[in-house]
Amino acid sequence: KTNIEAIGGTIEVESETGIGTVCRLRIPLTLAIVPALTVECAGDRYAIPQISLQELVSLDAEKAANAVEEVGGAQVYRLRGELLPLVRLTDVLGLASERHDGHVVIAVLRSEGRRFGLVVDRVINTEEIVVKAVGGQLKAIGLYS
Repeated sequence: KTNIEAIGGTIEVESETGIGTVCRLRIPLTLAIVPALTVECAGDRYAIPQISLQELVSLDAEKAANAVEEVGGAQVYRLRGELLPLVRLTDVLGLASERHDGHVVIAVLRSEGRRFGLVVDRVINTEEIVVKAVGGQLKAIGLYS
């Protein structure tokens, strides 16, 4: 009950002896349930909307050493002949990767018409998550949602 009320929802319970119980759960429309890929980066979990996910690529250390190139000072991965720019989630968040074995996990994403590879430490699972608009303090940051 506390969690539902914390997001602005309500729970109503009506019970009649010998007839039954009716429970009404109301969740604000500002929430959405979205299928997502959960990943780990620097020990923390993050969710990537599956609508943006095109595929996952897992490269062992040897293959990664040969397949990840540097072009114009930026890392790229050649995926079926196409150069895919790589963005390391640890770099974006200013964190240190916990992965030191050379293994590279790439989530191939399409956002705003552009395709890129997001390098994460590991893939955890796919699940449905509840998305709620962030408060005013975090909205100004622009990095988190």
